[in-house]
Amino acid sequence: MDLALVIQTAFNGLANGALYAVIASGFVLVYRATSVVNFAIAEFMLIGAYLTYTMSLFFPLLLALLLALPPAFIFGLLVERGFVRPLLGRNVVAVVMATIGLAAALDGATLLLWGPDQKAMGAADVFQLPKEMPNLAFSLGGVFLSSKAVWSLVLALPLALLLVVALKYSRYGVLLRAVSESETAALAMGINAPRVVAVAWGLSAVMATIGGAFLAGAAGGGGPGHHLILLGLIVFPVAILGGFDSVPGAVVAGLFIGLIEAFSQLYLESLLPGITQAIPFLIVLLVLLFRPYGLFGQHRIERV
Repeated sequence: MDLALVIQTAFNGLANGALYAVIASGFVLVYRATSVVNFAIAEFMLIGAYLTYTMSLFFPLLLALLLALPPAFIFGLLVERGFVRPLLGRNVVAVVMATIGLAAALDGATLLLWGPDQKAMGAADVFQLPKEMPNLAFSLGGVFLSSKAVWSLVLALPLALLLVVALKYSRYGVLLRAVSESETAALAMGINAPRVVAVAWGLSAVMATIGGAFLAGAAGGGGPGHHLILLGLIVFPVAILGGFDSVPGAVVAGLFIGLIEAFSQLYLESLLPGITQAIPFLIVLLVLLFRPYGLFGQHRIERV
């Protein structure tokens, strides 16, 4: 067994897992705030990646990603204010179908605005500025890490961990926990619950933008396209595995799924073609058979 190859595969798996963790953390954040499963999370990724692409036509790619975050946050606020808030309190099936409809509408909107073709990040060079993100790729002891993998590890993973710490110790984290426990009680205590919920949707869009931009190839080749919707489906097994109401669980599950995918690609794909895409869902199925609330989710007992 080539030890260098194993280490390289592990790092690459953790890099992809960090991106899954970032996106799933935003997904879980929305669920904690509103108990709404956002089936449009893949489209959030897609729109965030296209916003980054648009900004990259005029600015260096790293700056373009940073400049795409405020519009993404506003987009999340608008979705919550105009679409989600009027549905709160309705039948859960109606809310689920509405979010699926939202996904279809956003998918169509991206087709109209940016077209069906995959784009290349930084395709134009309006101000003659360097378009690529700084190349952080390196090789050490036979282990090669691509620039995309390094960027994911140094940016996405700390961001996911920062969200975990912020939710545990910051004032907003306390307010979010209060709202998630009981919005009525939170309102009675003077907490502006609608604002807390709106910020959760905005942050979810920001996290999806970062994950979507990197999965689209912002740090190494490629660009946004509708293939991101298929990649976005991985958010659901990650969130289910970690626990729908646990942001730390989403981080751990994202890293775990990333590792499983990487080693499956290395050792199993040649024997069982397609297993890499299927194995996260198979793992979740097995976990749900024995722990329906995920590895870190709260076991809530509802009496009827």
